[in-house]
Amino acid sequence: MRKIWMLLAVCVCLTALAAPVRAEEESPVREPGWCGEEVTWSFEGGTLTLSGSGRTDDFPEGAPWLEYKDEITKVVLTGSISYLGEGAFADYDGITSVSLGGALQELGTRAFYNCDGLTELTMPATFRVFGEESLMRCTALKEIHCLGGMPSFRLNCLWDTWVNIYYPVANPWPLQHIEQLEEAFQGRIEFLAEDGTDPYTPTEETTEATTEATTEPVTEATTEPTTAPTTEPTTAPTTQPPTEAATEAPTEPVTQPSTEEPEPPRKEEAPGWIGAAIVGLSISLIGLGVLLFGGRKKPRKGGKYSR
Repeated sequence: MRKIWMLLAVCVCLTALAAPVRAEEESPVREPGWCGEEVTWSFEGGTLTLSGSGRTDDFPEGAPWLEYKDEITKVVLTGSISYLGEGAFADYDGITSVSLGGALQELGTRAFYNCDGLTELTMPATFRVFGEESLMRCTALKEIHCLGGMPSFRLNCLWDTWVNIYYPVANPWPLQHIEQLEEAFQGRIEFLAEDGTDPYTPTEETTEATTEATTEPVTEATTEPTTAPTTEPTTAPTTQPPTEAATEAPTEPVTQPSTEEPEPPRKEEAPGWIGAAIVGLSISLIGLGVLLFGGRKKPRKGGKYSR
């Protein structure tokens, strides 16, 4: 029995030790040719092509095409790839041309870090984020053409890169954000419209033309006709006539009736009270007379039955 228990214990220990090994063996590993859940890659004739949809993996320790690093001169994204992962082409000095497709939304951290061969990039209308240090130290990069709205510029994404960024003429980017970015990158980047004009910084010729054409005619035409006619007609009629009309006309009709009208009623009140007193006195006298003389009766004369 002891031997049986010992055998069982040894089996259990071996099973416990073998379990982690099996877990490591069964962990998901990308098959050759895959660089994302739905993204594949292929290399031929100096061109690395990424095909599929969605996001690629991040490659902080190197991408699966690292062995072709010195041979890659062109990168092409096809399908609807929306994210190019971290470190995908960091330090790939041989890359001179990049086509980012029509669905890319974000460049990951250090995606094209220190790529000295890049001279120009075109970002599709869907693009929204320059990741941290994504284009840092691309010293030959001179133009970035953005076909959509203003993207987000993450930390040091264009540091040590002197480049002009072009935005659509029909969709100009906000001036306040442009000023903040130009100040943050200390003049390393400049924003221009796609036709090459800069509506936020007029040239010297335009400023001279505008000052000569605008200042002289506008000042002469506006100061003389406006100030002269407005001040004279408004001050003369408003200040003089209203004062005369207000002092002479309102004071005489208002002050005279107010002082004379109360006096006539006082004169009329005296005769009324006197007449009433006289009438009352007359009535009293008549009544008194009636009482005095009406109470006496005349003596009757003797009649037929008088004794």
